Amino acid sequence: MIHRIFLLGLLSLTLMTMSGLVVNAQQRSREEILKEAARLAGDADRMRGETIKKVQAGADRKLIPESEKLAAESFEKAVELWREAGDDKRLMAGVNELTRIYSVIGDYDRVVDRLTREVEYWRNRGNVAVQTDTLYLLGIRQSQMKRDAAAIETLEQVVTMSRSARLRSLEANALSQLASLYQSAGRLKEAESYLASANKLWATPDPGPAKVPDPTPPPTIPAQWIDLPGAPAAAEYRVVEGVNQAVLVNRSTKGIELVMFGCVALEANKKTRVLYGLMGQGSNHGGARPGYYYQPFQALNGPLNRWTDEKMGCEGAAKMTLIEARFDDGSTWKADGIDWLP
Repeated sequence: MIHRIFLLGLLSLTLMTMSGLVVNAQQRSREEILKEAARLAGDADRMRGETIKKVQAGADRKLIPESEKLAAESFEKAVELWREAGDDKRLMAGVNELTRIYSVIGDYDRVVDRLTREVEYWRNRGNVAVQTDTLYLLGIRQSQMKRDAAAIETLEQVVTMSRSARLRSLEANALSQLASLYQSAGRLKEAESYLASANKLWATPDPGPAKVPDPTPPPTIPAQWIDLPGAPAAAEYRVVEGVNQAVLVNRSTKGIELVMFGCVALEANKKTRVLYGLMGQGSNHGGARPGYYYQPFQALNGPLNRWTDEKMGCEGAAKMTLIEARFDDGSTWKADGIDWLP
């Protein structure tokens, strides 16, 4: 019984110790994480240097690939620590060195796996320049490891992405690499064309990457908006291209071809009187069939609505709403008082 209690106590102590280690690890400061990453990278460099000295002194050359594998293990850990610390420059440099080591020892699968994951990482971060540069590094590594067909495919993608993002220097470098690969493959005309394109880019001043516009907040349903009970469309929120957007959903049984907006007065007898129309637009995604939607609130929206300052909005107690719709069978719907439009 005493032995069992001792074991339980030992187990509890072990769990508490392990828990404390986890907590301590979670509480490491950024400086501590960077220090550990630097230690791992330094140990890898020292180990490889010592191995080279041994081989120069007569030791078996097989020690070199073995030391490179151990160095790669250290750099794998260091890379993830740099990522955790948010040190992008060291992260990129570490990945470069790590994949260089893998290419030296001939581990093609690890090169492709690591760089493919890094490309996805930068894509998720929204950094097109580093994403494309990492893809370029993959093409270089594939070329170094004599996987020319794969390298050509990768570098062609780099050219397309660089051109789209106006990364002129990177595009020129990729074109030059492609020219070299096509030259080796005996495809001389293509090699000449790619080299000419690279030279033309190098001779032209680089305007830099395209300016990314500031993101605009997603539209909201204006405070003045009201859904009329009999209207064939009503305001809702839907996820459009990954963003929650304010839209006008077709809740009728017919397809809607055209929508018009206006300001209305809600009268005591529960009738709706149209005061005047509003300028607006209703762009649709996939058509405004039943259950589908228009996106009018980009144009109609503002702090209240964007035309208030221009004396074109709904003033006073007036409400903004859908006043007319035309269906795909030619029929129409109109709000009460539509004939009073000036």
